[in-house]
Amino acid sequence: VGCSGDDADDVTLVEGRVEKVDAIDNTFRPESIEVPAGTEVEWTNVGRSSHDVLPVDEDDWGAPAGSFEPDDVYRHRFVEPGTYAYYCSLHGTTTHGMVGTVVVTK
Repeated sequence: VGCSGDDADDVTLVEGRVEKVDAIDNTFRPESIEVPAGTEVEWTNVGRSSHDVLPVDEDDWGAPAGSFEPDDVYRHRFVEPGTYAYYCSLHGTTTHGMVGTVVVTK
């Protein structure tokens, strides 16, 4: 579930940092990452199947079905501390199967 920190004004954003996640058929690797606020996360579909990257809490980020085909790349910059759970609706549910988590720290 996405959430923001208690005092977002105390957050120092990093610039130019990219953390990579691969969407492999039926799994995200790594499944969970921890990054400082301001980090851009880059998902690459290195599998043979279509995928999507959907936030569990329906935030305004993610790659919908049909826009994340093999070899496609999706990027999102996380600026607020919190825990952001996501999943592929084609190969899992919000809690099982192809799921992942981005933990954003101050």
